[in-house]
Amino acid sequence: MLGDAMMSERYLGSGGVLLLGMIAMTAAIFSLTNLVGWDAAWRAFGVTPLQPPFFDMHVINDYAECARKGVDAYAPRACSVVNFNIPPAWLWIGSLGVNGSDSPWLSAAIITAAATIMVLLFKGRSRSQGVVALGALISPTVLMGVERANLDLLILALVGCAALIYEERSAARIGGAVALICSGIVLKLIPVFCVSLIARLSKRALIFACVVAAFSLLYLSYIFDYVVLIRRNVPTTFILSYGYKAAFMGIDHLRAELTPIHLEETWAPTLTAAAVFFGAGALALHTHRRTESFAISASPAGTAFLFGAGIYCGTYVLGTNFVYRLMFLLLCIPQLQDWQTQRRNGNQSTGNAELGLYATVVGALWLNGNANGHSVSAFLVLPQILNLILFFSMSAVLVLVFLRGLSVAVCGLRRAKN
Repeated sequence: MLGDAMMSERYLGSGGVLLLGMIAMTAAIFSLTNLVGWDAAWRAFGVTPLQPPFFDMHVINDYAECARKGVDAYAPRACSVVNFNIPPAWLWIGSLGVNGSDSPWLSAAIITAAATIMVLLFKGRSRSQGVVALGALISPTVLMGVERANLDLLILALVGCAALIYEERSAARIGGAVALICSGIVLKLIPVFCVSLIARLSKRALIFACVVAAFSLLYLSYIFDYVVLIRRNVPTTFILSYGYKAAFMGIDHLRAELTPIHLEETWAPTLTAAAVFFGAGALALHTHRRTESFAISASPAGTAFLFGAGIYCGTYVLGTNFVYRLMFLLLCIPQLQDWQTQRRNGNQSTGNAELGLYATVVGALWLNGNANGHSVSAFLVLPQILNLILFFSMSAVLVLVFLRGLSVAVCGLRRAKN
């Protein structure tokens, strides 16, 4: 019987569970769409839908077509009900004749790319871990990005692919990972936070981070005028959002019947985020010699974790982000699952702290979504508290990993001198 169980696990592990689960989910959404329509189908899965279907991809294509005709794409609502708020590279597709009618197949392409990379990233784990991963993948926050065909799905695919191919013993694989991350930066800037790989403090990781940082600075200086326009055009709202300002904007909204105090415009959000970050750093400094917890592996899972944690912390301090951007937390889950496997195998260095972070990540993916997203009930205190705890935890882990790497480097220098 044990042999049968092992054979079953071999042929239907985590990758198989994810693949079958996503196929079933796709079939369910298409069936519901045919029965009750696009909006009702997505609301059944806890997602606040927008029209037309694959709304965010439509926005990109509509603006690209307008730009081809000479319209200023960064003018407020020049070609859509929302503003254009991504780098100008996307406007070039208009010269290829791309327009709104191409949105369905382009949406299918980026959704498929992201799904494929997730299957590859999660494969090789147990069936039960595959079920948890599938639960994270079909959470309302991730499905919100799918429903809108948001560009973050393509960036997730690029960053996840970079984590899969990164290998510190291979200069060619590092170069490939750098190329993928830099491509993502050109397309949507967010992968700039993948410099968090520097936390490993190895020679190759340092080279990777420095090259990515240098490219980012050059690219940002090149498109600086557009960055100002992008920042102006990015919507700032507490609705279905996370970030250091989101909670304070929600508090003001809840007390709108009284005199609003506009907390988000005061120093309160910045000071709170700074206090949380420095508190996380102090905790890491205090504990890095006393615990072996949160040992990041050199595997793709470890690289993906550092990328995902860096993107979460980096986007959190941007102010507000729509919750579909929490999809980058998916990159952290393989390492979190590996820690639980080590714990079951008797590794004493992993314990409740890793399990707590695992639960917090999955909880954030599920609790931030809300099908009634355009009402007062959209602002939920628990998700915002959870997001703040996650910012504290991820910051602490990144600082902890960096301090460990620094200790190893200092010890190596001392041995070399002796």
